[in-house]
Amino acid sequence: MTMDRAVEILGINNTKGPLQNMVRALSMMTWLNTPADTERRAAAQYVLRRWKAYCDECNRRRDLKWRSPIT
Repeated sequence: MTMDRAVEILGINNTKGPLQNMVRALSMMTWLNTPADTERRAAAQYVLRRWKAYCDECNRRRDLKWRSPIT
């Protein structure tokens, strides 16, 4: 898992609490998870271990999205 892939899966407007709850919920009965659920759980675990880097990447992407083009 890379930070780019994790941000693709989870998006840029997440807070820590809901991600922790998602990991808990998806970890309860893993045999019921679809491949997409397993990937979301892995991405959330990756991001939670690297929270500061995730916040920095989200801020960078948010700034790039809203930056006006120079004409």
